[in-house]
Amino acid sequence: MADCRDLEPLFASYVDGEAPPADRAAIDAHVRTCPPCGERLACEAEVRSALASRRGQLRASASDALRRRCADAGRPAVGAAARATITRPGATIPRLWVPLSMAATILLAVGGVFFYGLRSGGEAFAAQLMTDHVKCFEVAPQPTVLPDAQALAREWLTTRGWSLKVPNAQASEQLQLLGVRRCISTDGTTAHMMYKWRGQPLSVYVVNHEDKHFDSSPRLIERFGQEAIVWCARGRTYAVVARGRPTDVEHVAEYVRLSAE
Repeated sequence: MADCRDLEPLFASYVDGEAPPADRAAIDAHVRTCPPCGERLACEAEVRSALASRRGQLRASASDALRRRCADAGRPAVGAAARATITRPGATIPRLWVPLSMAATILLAVGGVFFYGLRSGGEAFAAQLMTDHVKCFEVAPQPTVLPDAQALAREWLTTRGWSLKVPNAQASEQLQLLGVRRCISTDGTTAHMMYKWRGQPLSVYVVNHEDKHFDSSPRLIERFGQEAIVWCARGRTYAVVARGRPTDVEHVAEYVRLSAE
């Protein structure tokens, strides 16, 4: 039986109605016993529906640079490294590797801020962070040696000029620290702390000013299969972004709040 990573690249063709019968049968069988993949498939369908209903508006709002990036993402990759295989009983079918959650990434990158901005600036801000969260975990390498939180905080102060509290890895929360980088979806001044939480990506963002759309009470924003919890404290804006049950994300966000403020 194919695993989650094998099947996720097929979700886009599945929701478009273009997947071969064998692929559809494999996905149907898998999601019956894998709730997370069922949620991702529903998310993919929501993304496709949103793209289709707002196609004209999204095209009009896209920059030339973003249009080029989307065009490059749609071209077939070249070389053996870009290929993966999906094995089923009796068959091995070569496929070009498609980055995880590419449809969600493109939707958020092209229209996320535009779409959410129609509702509130707070949701537009969360959409930016969700974009960065998805993109960074698709391209960032797994560290061979897990970093030290205090060392990362000192490095950030030296290179960026403002202090940062980096929450430690925490076994009781199943939280593993991977690194700290600049957020590439905002103005480049936001700290992006990357973790694995229960084996899945989790991001902690710190903005060195308070966003007017948030206050000291953590606010939950749920969109496209991601949960973002955002709040302000001591002149800064904090956000935790992850995929999971809202109550579980709120629990780990409380650990982050107590450690990062």
